[in-house]
Amino acid sequence: MTSTPSSSSEKKPAHEPQPIVITALDGFLLSGTLFLPPGPINTSAPKTKGPSSTTTPLSDLSVGATLKPEVDALTRVVIISSATATIQDFYYKFALYLSQELGMIVVTYDNRGVGRSMPGDETLAFMKAEIDNQKNTASGSGSTQTSTPPPLPPKPIISSPNKNSKPKKNPLIGFEATIVDWGTKDLPGVFSWVLEHYPHNPTIFTGHSVGGHLLPSLDSYYTRNLERVFFVAVTSAYWRHMNSPLFMYWFFYMASPVVNKHYGYYPGKTLWNSMEDLPKGCFETWSYWGSFSNYMLGGNPEWKPNFDLFRVPAYSIYFSDDDFSSFSAPYIMDLIPNTQRRCVGIDPVQDLNMKKVGHMGFFFNQCKQKLWKTVVQAWFVDGQGLDRETISERAKAGSSYARL
Repeated sequence: MTSTPSSSSEKKPAHEPQPIVITALDGFLLSGTLFLPPGPINTSAPKTKGPSSTTTPLSDLSVGATLKPEVDALTRVVIISSATATIQDFYYKFALYLSQELGMIVVTYDNRGVGRSMPGDETLAFMKAEIDNQKNTASGSGSTQTSTPPPLPPKPIISSPNKNSKPKKNPLIGFEATIVDWGTKDLPGVFSWVLEHYPHNPTIFTGHSVGGHLLPSLDSYYTRNLERVFFVAVTSAYWRHMNSPLFMYWFFYMASPVVNKHYGYYPGKTLWNSMEDLPKGCFETWSYWGSFSNYMLGGNPEWKPNFDLFRVPAYSIYFSDDDFSSFSAPYIMDLIPNTQRRCVGIDPVQDLNMKKVGHMGFFFNQCKQKLWKTVVQAWFVDGQGLDRETISERAKAGSSYARL
């Protein structure tokens, strides 16, 4: 697969991103988006070509060498797993770049309780019923079985002009969900969706912040097609590892519990205007993990066997101006000790001639020239994890001063 050259102007995608419904392991419905590349998409199952002599069995190495050209010709599938309190739409531009310019299939999604993955969402239920109906119709053709028609779509919500009417109750009040649910139910559901629709295609995982924390906890059943992993700002939120440890201690263990109790959920939009609202239990997981030096493995030690068994090559980048923790990414990488891994810290000013990247800025469109077309293309297309010096050389050669 080769990447297509990009133009300076934004082009309309050949395929409009389409909404999808992903079912978590416990049946909870998640909102997702599918980005398809232009041109042909190769999803064919690789065929093992036997040797000329049928009496000589193929060794494992021979099978791998024989299948490699066919596997390399398959279209890659990228899963983007969001940071805490971050909606999937935040990664829209990055997903478009991967699909339209690198020719990859991309799946984004909202974890339960975030964005469009709200409890009891009637739109998701309708979409799921319609999808199931189409499957039943296709599988039941020629049989005596009749498919159940999907329910009517939800009625539009019309605000009442009555000034005395009570405001709508936030759907997160009373909703039981934790970040552990994101890792043990939601993320396996996303991988299951990809395996169902693209069972033979190699997968690349992009984890931003907590999205990277959760991946190694998965059973290898779900990650069997995973080819490589890309971590962005996957740092530790152990309070002593944060840039302002005393503030984070106050934030995690003094102020936020009071806020959670008062609202019944964590009102990130109201308080910070840069976070999404979170289920109460998700924030409690975040702060609980933050009390351990080994972060998520301190909070969930039962995950350690899967972390030790994790074998997928991982490449992690982090930034010296990260607002939360600017140095702790290597601690997270040390928790997956038995895989090939590289962790690279980048100084935006010195290495990229950029004013700021921080914890979130990598996914801004301004990073396209200096990071996406260097770091991302090298790792996603060629499997090369660039070191800091090479990143700096390519970034400075490609463009002038930029500011996010």
